[in-house]
Amino acid sequence: MTSSASPKKATISPLVTFQSPEEARAWRTVNDDVMGGRSLGGSVVEAGQLVFTGLINTNGGGFSSVRRQLEPGALEGGRALVLSVKSDGRAYRLIAQTDARFRGRYVSYQAPIPVSEVGEWATVRIPLSDFAPTVFGRSVPASEFVPAQVTELGVIIADNVDGNFAIAVRSISVER
Repeated sequence: MTSSASPKKATISPLVTFQSPEEARAWRTVNDDVMGGRSLGGSVVEAGQLVFTGLINTNGGGFSSVRRQLEPGALEGGRALVLSVKSDGRAYRLIAQTDARFRGRYVSYQAPIPVSEVGEWATVRIPLSDFAPTVFGRSVPASEFVPAQVTELGVIIADNVDGNFAIAVRSISVER
């Protein structure tokens, strides 16, 4: 007699929602001015969503990001992050920070946020296996991404295109 084990059904648990005023204070902005760039960006939490907007200037830089701390182990056992987003069609990425370093610099693990129809809410899934190590936006041969070690999560735009940007996020959940 053969037994067939059914695959474990995925569960989706909220990680970040934008329902409280405290959530607005949890997010911080990091723009390219930390290295002499001229891009502008920032976020507000309103109507149950994080709205991240600004202007990318590739002369001397070219990125803007918003980030928040996570509780240790928040992504442990996770397979993917699931976001509810409305974007402008530009290329955004999720960034995850651990204590990993490469040649003395902190590694930022990044994964693309799938582009959805402009101006429409979409649910997108980003497998945690898609996160790749980078330093200053360049791929590096650093240690493997360990979701359980993530201490910070964020959204970055660094698509080498000058101009305005806007993305809204209603929720970030973990698929386990």
